[in-house]
Amino acid sequence: MSRFCSLMVRRWIGGATPPSLALPPALAYVTAMDSQPQQITPLAAGQVSLALPLGMILLLGSMWGLSFSFSKMAANGGVHAVAYTFWQGLAAGLIVAAICRLRRMRIPLGREWLRYYFTIGLTGIALPNVNLVAAIAHLPTGVMVLTIPFVPLITYGIAIGLKMERFTPLRFAGVLCGLAGVALIVLPKASLPDPAAAPWFLLALATPALYATTNVLAARLRPPDAKSLPLAAGMLLAAATLLTPVVFAMDVLYLPSLPVGEAEIGMLGQIAVSSVAYLIFFEVLRLAGPVFMSFTGYIVTLTGIAWGVVLFGESHSPWVWGAACLIFTGLALVNLRRNGGGQPSA
Repeated sequence: MSRFCSLMVRRWIGGATPPSLALPPALAYVTAMDSQPQQITPLAAGQVSLALPLGMILLLGSMWGLSFSFSKMAANGGVHAVAYTFWQGLAAGLIVAAICRLRRMRIPLGREWLRYYFTIGLTGIALPNVNLVAAIAHLPTGVMVLTIPFVPLITYGIAIGLKMERFTPLRFAGVLCGLAGVALIVLPKASLPDPAAAPWFLLALATPALYATTNVLAARLRPPDAKSLPLAAGMLLAAATLLTPVVFAMDVLYLPSLPVGEAEIGMLGQIAVSSVAYLIFFEVLRLAGPVFMSFTGYIVTLTGIAWGVVLFGESHSPWVWGAACLIFTGLALVNLRRNGGGQPSA
């Protein structure tokens, strides 16, 4: 079991978890790296052209990058972070559950499975997404999206602490590059449009920390021979279940209404993006496998910055661009094979 957990964490460190605010990051924890032996993909077998999965991950990354802008719209429109995350979990969970039913895949409800659903639903969906939506109301979208590459960086740090990964100077240098990127964002007064937003960026880093914690927990708690789709449906619906009493206790439930405003565009746009993204996500995994999927993370970050420029007219200081370069450098170093071969970790 410990060897399996170590292998899973190494693959997540390698970038196999596609980042996104629209719940796919947590979904990817249980999907991108199935416990079954990996098979030859249609792409590897030469049955499909590279252009097809490449075009699909470009579209998928752009959609997930857009999800940050939708979340900011909802936050600007007055939707509470708890209510927004509740609707994300419920809508996405029902979508994935419907896919399970179409594929005749049962969602197990035994004790071991429920423990997995609610643990991962809490640490991988409910807490990180509430935190992220709360923080994005105070930060530019392009700055917020820079927190997501920290997932493999933090996962590597946790794995070293738990002795699931060996210390490698070059990969640890990647972690230091990420920390240097954080310093460039929060320390110079001219870095952010409002210097008072710097604490919100530090708070936003709790989201990738929770995602990284979920990486490790998912590897340890995943039931044997579990299928990804039922796990995803269970954890998404568990997150919505956990947030239901909170939404009503805080009296923050938001119901879309007419005329359609910024809040409705953000919420409904997010649900629409999630629905289509799930279908593309699973198809790319089938065609090309999780290692190919790992490159989506870079696309999400770049397009997330671009969508912020297009939709909100954001512009970033040289400090932020320098931080982005450091963070990408850190991500590349952490993703190197432990033998220093320079290839993404598989």
